[in-house]
Amino acid sequence: MSATDTDTATDTATDTATDTATDTALAALAAAYGILPGWWALDGTWVDTGPDTMLACLRAMGAIDTAADAKERLAADRAAKATRLLPRRLIVEAGVPSRHPVRGVVPWRIEQADGQATDGQLDVGLDLPPLPLGLHRLTMDEEVCLVIAAPPRAPSLADLTGRGRAWGITGAVHALWQQGVADRRGRAADLGAAMAALAPGGAAFFGINPVHALGAAFDGASPYSPSHRGFYDTALVGSGQAVAPGAETALIDHDADRRALLAEQQKRFDAAMLGEREAPTGRAAFEAFRAAGGAALEAFALFEALSLVHGPDWRSWPAGFENPDTEAARAFATAHPAEVAFHAWLQMEADRALASAQASARQAGMPLGLYADLAVGVRPGGAETWARQGGDAGGIFARGVSLGAPPDMFSTEGQSWGLAPFSPPGLAADDFAAFAETLRATMRHAGMIRVDHILGLERTFWVPEDGTPGGYVASDTDALFAILRLEAAQNGCLVVGEDLGVVPDGLRPRMADNGIYGSAIAMFEHWEGQLRAPWHYGTETLASFGTHDTATLAGWWCGHDIDLRLDLGLTDAEDAATLHRARAADRLTLMALLAEAWILPEGIDRDAPPDQITPELIGAIHRLLARAPSALVAAQLDDVLGTLEQPNLPGTIDGHPNWCRRHAAAVEDLAANPAVHGISSIMRQEGRG
Repeated sequence: MSATDTDTATDTATDTATDTATDTALAALAAAYGILPGWWALDGTWVDTGPDTMLACLRAMGAIDTAADAKERLAADRAAKATRLLPRRLIVEAGVPSRHPVRGVVPWRIEQADGQATDGQLDVGLDLPPLPLGLHRLTMDEEVCLVIAAPPRAPSLADLTGRGRAWGITGAVHALWQQGVADRRGRAADLGAAMAALAPGGAAFFGINPVHALGAAFDGASPYSPSHRGFYDTALVGSGQAVAPGAETALIDHDADRRALLAEQQKRFDAAMLGEREAPTGRAAFEAFRAAGGAALEAFALFEALSLVHGPDWRSWPAGFENPDTEAARAFATAHPAEVAFHAWLQMEADRALASAQASARQAGMPLGLYADLAVGVRPGGAETWARQGGDAGGIFARGVSLGAPPDMFSTEGQSWGLAPFSPPGLAADDFAAFAETLRATMRHAGMIRVDHILGLERTFWVPEDGTPGGYVASDTDALFAILRLEAAQNGCLVVGEDLGVVPDGLRPRMADNGIYGSAIAMFEHWEGQLRAPWHYGTETLASFGTHDTATLAGWWCGHDIDLRLDLGLTDAEDAATLHRARAADRLTLMALLAEAWILPEGIDRDAPPDQITPELIGAIHRLLARAPSALVAAQLDDVLGTLEQPNLPGTIDGHPNWCRRHAAAVEDLAANPAVHGISSIMRQEGRG
């Protein structure tokens, strides 16, 4: 071998050793930041997380820029951790003293959420006094530790209502309408009227899609693509214009509604500010609301005003407007006080409108009332990411990645949702304030909430925007569940988790231990290739036939959703035929279950069901669900009314009128609607009234 060959071989060996050392450090750093080494796919195969995915996720957290930085960052993090006496956070049971194995002889102080303080001396252990519910601050020397004092479980249905079983209706605010004002999307007033109409029939709750702030300049309609989850959609506030009979059959024109509504709201704001100061919605009330909202409300209102000038995505705004604390942003607020005040006022009006809707439900006898939905993420260019950029390791939100899902029952190719995930180290550095505030806003006017994709409290799937394969990132599960229990207890709220898709082992038992109800979606509940009988569902679950993302009961029955996906090119003819055969088998199983329960409607042949579902079958299927051991049962309003078209078709943007359809009955007709009355009677007969 020549000298040149020897040098080349040496260089190659050195490069290989360097690459190996870099990969080893990268993998160790990824593990330290919660990036999982892989996951089990729905088909039972193991998928490894590659180094490119590890680097993309670490970069999204602001941990490193290149793989070569991993060794240095890992050493720095380990050194910082080794010198700390206190952990970053502690979880204790509220009202119970606790001891923690922290050694040293150091004075400490704990500042409670209510402002009270207690001093102590650290000796052979840290002895904390009984603490009230809340997020408290423990300090020792210059170290700070978040202390989460939470109950062991979230409130149960029995805790909140005295009942062991209940039922409710689910729908959507935008889809509600009243006679004479059907030209616009539904408002909070329609929501209150709908709940008041349904309460006498025994419904304990009315579930809706998220009402988070979508943004004044946003041109979309999906309630699951919010701008900020700490504030409300201002389309809740307003009235509407009278229209000719029959207009209620048209699709909702969200853009036209938004433009007309903004003009109406501006007039109301001007009148309120010029009117009597002490009026219920006048300047004095607004000033108090604005003062209570503090910096968070000011930042949100400033974003809304700026978005109407520069567009809905702050990432494309002119330089100098990167966050609410820049000189340019502050100068805009100073130059346009009325515009900023207007958007703060709209939040007051939305808050009052939701409070009024919930009051209407409670006064009508609905024990839980509003069943609100917490979206899993926010738009990366929206108000929440703009305002909440604090914390270490790159900020509260990860950048350059989207929340999504690996291949599952909804999508064989996997999904990227275009939503910004929380960055675990950034969220922890901010003492989980963003998560707590989001929960608080969702629960404030609700008796029950649904946590969309509750898997995110354990792990989230990040899809890099550069095309790198996605991977799972672990959350601080104990802290997030503790805060969820804490906020549920403080707000008197029951919690349901959407636990569908690829669910990690142990999540459902953890939910049960925390008092969080799971979801039993009848069309997805299979056992050994057949639909599972509802009497095998878990007790601490909310059972329903489908969701807002699935076919309606009428559409499922005839396979309309399969045909729709075929027409839109989302599946091919061969797969569609396979799906139709599976659906036919599920239909026959469902018929057998109805027969076994002795509730198959008279005149229906269990072996030859009709091509189209009948009102009698709709009632029988809901009776079957009512007999499940599930504490909660939800009937979708579209299912009850026999609607064929589903409100949302996942995987589509323009090909399907998502979030644009109205419910088939007007709000004032719900109480006397025969189908609604029939479901109410069934639920009462089955002991859920």
